[in-house]
Amino acid sequence: MTEILVRKVKFEFPDELDDVFPGDDPIAETYRVAFSLTMPYLEPYLIRTYRSVLDQITDPELAEDVRNFSAQEAQHFQNHRRVNKVIKSQLGPDVAARIEAIEEQLDADYHRFNDDKSQRFNLGYAEGFEAMTCAMAMSMFEQAAAGEGLGSDGNFGPWQQLWAWHAAEEIEHRTVAFGAYEHFHPSWALRVAGALRAQIHFQRYIDRFQRVLLPTQGEKARPRIPTWLRTGKRRYFKTFLPNYNPGKLDVDPLVEMVLIPFTPA
Repeated sequence: MTEILVRKVKFEFPDELDDVFPGDDPIAETYRVAFSLTMPYLEPYLIRTYRSVLDQITDPELAEDVRNFSAQEAQHFQNHRRVNKVIKSQLGPDVAARIEAIEEQLDADYHRFNDDKSQRFNLGYAEGFEAMTCAMAMSMFEQAAAGEGLGSDGNFGPWQQLWAWHAAEEIEHRTVAFGAYEHFHPSWALRVAGALRAQIHFQRYIDRFQRVLLPTQGEKARPRIPTWLRTGKRRYFKTFLPNYNPGKLDVDPLVEMVLIPFTPA
C-alpha cells in the first residue's frame, strides 16, 4: 500500500481565468475543460461506490487507503466544481446551458449505476477510470519533466496549478481502485472488460463536451484523440495486460515536488 495524504486545498479562481484557453493547443485545452466538467459527477460516484463496500473490506490497510482516496476525491471535485462555474460564465449563457444539459445526463447515469448496477460493475468502472487517469497523469508529468505540456509556456495560473495538484494525487492513490477490485473480484478478464466499458462511457461524455467547447475556440466540432494519449499510448495500453500492477510503476520525482506546497507540515 502507499501512503495517501488528505490535503485540504482550496484554489482561488478569479472571475476571468486567462490560463484556461490561451489558444496554443485548443484540442488539449478543450479536453482538460471537458474532463473538469465531469469531475463533480464522476468523483462523487466513486465515493459512493467505495462507501458501499468499505465495511466489506477485510484488509485494514486497503480500507484505510479507500477512506483516504475518497477524501482526496472530495477535495478534487469541490475545486473542479468551483472552477467549472467560472469557465461556464466565461463561455456565456448559451454554451453554459448546453454544457449543463450534458452534465445532468452524466449525473443521472452515475446515480443509476449506483442504484441499479452490480458491485462488480461499479468497482470495475472505478478501476478502469483510475487506470486511465493514472496513465494520463504519468504522461503529463513525463511531458512536464521534458519541458513540454502543461505550464511549459510559463503560464502557471490557478487552472494549471489545479491540474498539477490533481494529477499528482491521482498518481499517489493509483493503487486503490486496483486493490479494491482485486480484493473482491480477482479476475484479469473481468477487470479489462469493466475498464473498457467504463472508459468508453466516460470518453463519450468527454466527446460530447468537446463538441460544445471546440467551436468556442474556432475549431470544428468533431471527435479528437486526447493529446495525452498520443504521447502516453504505450503506458495506457499496458494497463490492460495481465501483469499490470500500478504499485510497480516508477513515479517521477516531480510528482512529490508538486505536492510539497499542498502537504501539511
